[in-house]
Order: sequence, then structure tokens, then C-alpha cells
Amino acid sequence: MSVFKREGSPFYQFDFVFMGRRFWGSTKLTNRKAAERYENKMREKLAQSRGGILEPEPPPLFLHFASEFLSRTRAELRPRAWKRYQVSLKSLRPWFDSKRLDEIRADDIERFKQARLQKGCSPSTVNRDLACLRRILSFALQLDLLATTPFVTKKVRFLKERGRERILTFEEERRYLNAARNPLRDIATLILEMGLRPEEACSIRRENIHLASVPAFLHIAGGKTKNAKRDVVVTDRGAQILRRRLLQAKGDYLFPARVGRRFDWSRPMGELHPAHYQALEDSKIQPRFQIYDLRHTYGTRAIESGTDPLTLMRLMGHQDLKTTMRYVHLSKRHLVEAQVKIERYRARREKEEKQKGERRRVATR
Repeated sequence: MSVFKREGSPFYQFDFVFMGRRFWGSTKLTNRKAAERYENKMREKLAQSRGGILEPEPPPLFLHFASEFLSRTRAELRPRAWKRYQVSLKSLRPWFDSKRLDEIRADDIERFKQARLQKGCSPSTVNRDLACLRRILSFALQLDLLATTPFVTKKVRFLKERGRERILTFEEERRYLNAARNPLRDIATLILEMGLRPEEACSIRRENIHLASVPAFLHIAGGKTKNAKRDVVVTDRGAQILRRRLLQAKGDYLFPARVGRRFDWSRPMGELHPAHYQALEDSKIQPRFQIYDLRHTYGTRAIESGTDPLTLMRLMGHQDLKTTMRYVHLSKRHLVEAQVKIERYRARREKEEKQKGERRRVATR
């Protein structure tokens, strides 16, 4: 062993030659045995690297990797999703910034969940934070920085969310649209008429409108799911809006992004909430609802009108039929009408069988 102390220094130094090259410096250790182990480990690493055996670098800290994740995925994520991750990271960082990615355990995540709930956060808010953490760790998996994650091993459970779907009555729809200012009024009408997602309505391009076709249709180029790419038949009310917007459009998008007092016709608008909240305030509708509830309203009305779930799944661009089936559950009126039909059928069949029995008895006399 060649560890030693320099005069006036409390730390042991190392000094040895490997493959004709001298290695020397401070171990930063004051215990001789610990310093010897330190030197031994250095020799082993050098021998392994000489033989082509390289010790893998430890995964980065969450602090650094989270920032890298945001910068590297900004182009591929939808703007709303990227903003949502930014918000969630404000909650995640105090808990996980000091940990390396492979040090984030299921019990750490569970403590985070409970702390957020105790703070008064709703289950849906906590689930959005968990989804952000899952996406970041999944990105680390893709880069081979991790072998697995607590989400992959199914050790993390998302919270059960309370049903938040709100179905508008036709009176509420009328009041809301009368109070809404354009472009919100036109976008809301298209959602109610054709079941578009809000971001699909905002991103309508001139080239995707086919009003001269029979039937007229709107092509949705892609979106949230694989089935989001679809052709949606345009209703008469929707066609009126699209024709007017086509005449007014000065670029690719029918609903352009606002930049100050000007419009950027090369980019779609992405913010509806301020106008939506103002329309709710002016219309005095209670309880309030979210913009996405306009799409829920379309789905529920479609089921009530007799549309079968598989057809509705294709109209709305759902990936899974289970997602569509929730509109069957939301439609209480549809369930009532189905029950009435069953009762009428039973009464009719019971009456028919009774009449047949009476006829038999008369014939046998």
C-alpha cells in the first residue's frame, strides 16, 4: 500500500503507478484503512477499464433530469400537456429533486400522494402529478438510464377520481352560447354539434374542410389517440360556421392564435379558458362546467338519440370502447326510456299470453 499523510494535512494521499502511468492525489479520508480501500477501488476500476469492463454511470438526479425531460420533449408534446407537466413539477420537485432516478421508490411516491391529499388537493390533481412523474421515469427507461420503475412494476396506484362529467340542458346550452363571444361561441357550437375535442376544434385547418363532398365532412388529421384521426360528418349548423370562417380566414387555421392585438394565422389558438369563464359569469349557469363537458354533452345526447356505442366510438375518436360506454352510464334518460320499453314489452307479452290462454279454454269447451 502506498497511502500516506503529508506534513500538516489530516488526509491520506495515494501515489501509485499503473501501466506506466502515475496516479496520485488526496483520498479526502482521515482513516488509514478507509484510505487503503479507496486506493484499492481506484486500482480495480483502472484494471476493469483496461479490460473493457466499464462501471455504468449512476442515473442523474431528478433535479437535472426533469429539466432535461421538459426541454427534450417540448416539440413532441401537445402544448397543454407540456404546460401541465410544468405545473406538476412544482409539486414534484420538493420531494424528488435530491434523489437519483433509481432512488425513487414506491413508498416515496405513496408519501407524496398522502401529503398532497392532506394539503387539500383533489384526487384528479394528484393523479396528474403522478402521470407527470410516470412520464419522466418512462423517458429515463427509453434512454436506458433505468432498468425499471415503480410504475412498470405496478407498485403505484392512481387515486379513484370522482365523476366530474357535466351534461348541459338545451336551456343551459342556449344561455351559454348567447353569453359566449367569438371565437369561443363558434368553437363551442362545433364541439356540441360534432363531438370534437376542444383542441381539435381550435386546430381546424382550411385544407381539412370538405363542404362540397356528399356528405360534407371535416378531416381530423390526428390527436390524443390513434383513432383520433378520422372524418367527421358536418351538421347543417356546423357547416354554417365553417363557411363563414373560411371566408374570414387569412391563413391556414380558421381559429388563429392571438399575439397581442394581432392574429397569427399560421398557428392555432390554444387558450379558451378566460373566455369560457367570462361566459359562465355572464350566463350565471350553476353549477359551472368545464369546456370539455360540451363534448360529454354531445356523447350523452348521441346515446339518447339511439346511436350505438361502437358508432359513437368512431365518431368521437376514442381508442377504447370502455371510454365510450361511460356515456351510456351518464345517460339516465336513456336508461329510463330503456326500462319503460321493457315494462311495455312485458305488459304486452303478458296480455297476449293471457288472451291466448282464454282462447284455448273457449275452444276446448
